[in-house]
Amino acid sequence: MSHGHWSYIIYLTFFYAGMIFLYIMIAKKLQLIDAPSLRSSHQDITITAAGFIFPIAFFLPLAYTGEFIHYRSTLTGLLLISLVSFSDDLKSVHPVIRVTVQVIAVSLLLWQTGGLFKMKPWQILPGFILVVGIINSYNFMDGINGMNALYSVSLIGILWLLRASGISILPVPEVFYSLMSALLAFSFFNVRKKALCFSGDVGSISIAYMVSLMIIQVMIATDSAEWILLFGVYGLDSVGTIVLRLIRGEKVWLPHRTHFYQFLVNEKKYPHVLVSLIYAISQFILSIILWKCGLFFALLFYILLILLYVCARLVMEGKERLFANYFTQTTE
Repeated sequence: MSHGHWSYIIYLTFFYAGMIFLYIMIAKKLQLIDAPSLRSSHQDITITAAGFIFPIAFFLPLAYTGEFIHYRSTLTGLLLISLVSFSDDLKSVHPVIRVTVQVIAVSLLLWQTGGLFKMKPWQILPGFILVVGIINSYNFMDGINGMNALYSVSLIGILWLLRASGISILPVPEVFYSLMSALLAFSFFNVRKKALCFSGDVGSISIAYMVSLMIIQVMIATDSAEWILLFGVYGLDSVGTIVLRLIRGEKVWLPHRTHFYQFLVNEKKYPHVLVSLIYAISQFILSIILWKCGLFFALLFYILLILLYVCARLVMEGKERLFANYFTQTTE
């Protein structure tokens, strides 16, 4: 990457940081805050919804380069899902409205990536499950300082490398410069012991939507589903936690804080940023192995991660905690 590109990223980073700083000043006056609750992983009242810059960071370079015309469906879905998510950050939106908008937005994304009604019947349901799963898993990240920002840097970083390696179906390089700049700017305010702001639903859901688009684009370009491993580390914790909740007889759609990273932060008192770094670095290593060494070696590494994950949960949490009902524990 040339010196000019680095200068472009630096300028954009300061630009987005200025936008976030201005937003924080306004949000303080308007009380746009995330107050801690029983299931929160933070103890301080914190500004929320600072992730509004992520959809902006996706749109601006597309508008500047004229590429927005090729992303009309995705941009429409991104606008809808971001507006509803931002509204939900300010005042709770009815679940039916949220679900309806998510279905419309995901349909538009799948239309963008290959034509929803041109897909084979067996591809439609997995496509919906993939995108909705990433979106809702991502939404939990915001409660841990640095998790959303650092994990997203890892994902956008590897997708940027794939774009540079010749996968031209991905958005133009300017999009990656802009998104990385927005993530760096947000990290300045969020990746710290006491976060100055959270991304909110608007940030976590919008970045998940964009990541889903690009992962599906890579799958289409390579005609391979192996690239789902680009979301493998957080996917492991999400699926593992769902399985444990089903075993405990819990309703998986109810709010909780039983992810392993939440246990590390809330119960073991590990620093938020340390836990976030472990997840982000693990994902980046897995992604690099998949890209450079192929699926076989990536699966070997992923199996190792699964074994480490299972052993760590069993040793650190214990069988009684893992298999006892979470809501019973919190009320006793």
